[in-house]
Amino acid sequence: MNVYDDEWNLMKKMQQLDFVVVELTLYTDTHPDDEDARNQWREAIKEAARVRKHYESKYGPLSLLSVPSKQAIEVGWQWNSTPWPWQR
Repeated sequence: MNVYDDEWNLMKKMQQLDFVVVELTLYTDTHPDDEDARNQWREAIKEAARVRKHYESKYGPLSLLSVPSKQAIEVGWQWNSTPWPWQR
């Protein structure tokens, strides 16, 4: 098992959940009375946020909109430092 497998799996999970959120958003825009879809959309948003928070707590922020990690607050986050998440 590669040392970066956990990071890669979390990144992949975030991408999958983000896709679900976008698709459910589009669906609920055209089907506003579908309560089941709205519930799925709410749960997908919560799960995506949970996975993103878990990823960022282990590997650092993914965007400038992310809540800074403890490390970023204490020592500063260097966006120009390599490797970037997709380079690991």
